[in-house]
Amino acid sequence: MKRSYPAPRLVLSAESLAGEMRAPRERLLEIGGRFQEPEALAVALSKALDAGAEGVLAAPSPALRAALAELDRTVPLFAVVPALRANEWLDLDPGVDALLARARRRAGPVTRFRMGWTGFWRASAFRRGDFAARMPGVLEGEAAVLPRRGVAGVVLRAALTDLALAGDHRRFFDGYVKFVHARFRASAALETANLGTLLERLVEWGIAPDFVVGPVNPPGLRMKPTLQHTLLQMARCDVPVVAKDLRAGGLVSLEEGARFALANGAYGLAPDLADVDDVTTELRKLRA
Repeated sequence: MKRSYPAPRLVLSAESLAGEMRAPRERLLEIGGRFQEPEALAVALSKALDAGAEGVLAAPSPALRAALAELDRTVPLFAVVPALRANEWLDLDPGVDALLARARRRAGPVTRFRMGWTGFWRASAFRRGDFAARMPGVLEGEAAVLPRRGVAGVVLRAALTDLALAGDHRRFFDGYVKFVHARFRASAALETANLGTLLERLVEWGIAPDFVVGPVNPPGLRMKPTLQHTLLQMARCDVPVVAKDLRAGGLVSLEEGARFALANGAYGLAPDLADVDDVTTELRKLRA
């Protein structure tokens, strides 16, 4: 199937900076300390591009935006939205209504106008709890924190993807893909912690996001519902899979995880900053 935007073969993930990765606590603290200053993160991103990465997969946090501003080159960003740290989700009610209210509180006048206009055409004010009708408003709110240049894709965070998946919201996924393409002129992707189930539903529904980001590794860590079922669905579904959690929290080497993912149908790889010690050397090996 011809897609609107090609999926990336190799991206550097920075999700560990937001606590969104399975890794030893000591390693996450180390990574957080190493890239506390924007200059250090900017250098890592630049090295990643030089080593063959096609961009960075991360939430557009203040730290990331500051690092991007340090560079005199465009870094393609596959922006994971909503841009919340892992602990911030704990303060929100389930669904999109709390996210919509949060976006309105922090938005400026122009963003609030765009959110209101988007909601008006979908009558979202009268459809509280309706994922499909209200999610575009959330995405409009997130647009305010995206960099002005370099947005290569919008990746829906796993917490929302899997919530909609649990409710079999076919219309939500269809609307999400169409809205992202029309609004951002960028890849419309989904992150998930239930890769096998999501790919199975996408086949049933006939919905084709530009790619899906999910865990793929030899031990099957976080490969739901099971490792075998996930691999079967990867073989059946033509939606490109960009594999993350390659090291399974440190149980295997990065090279072993990458070989396993590619051998089992993954289209691309998303090693995290926490997975690599030398960005240049290890990404060049993966690119090769």
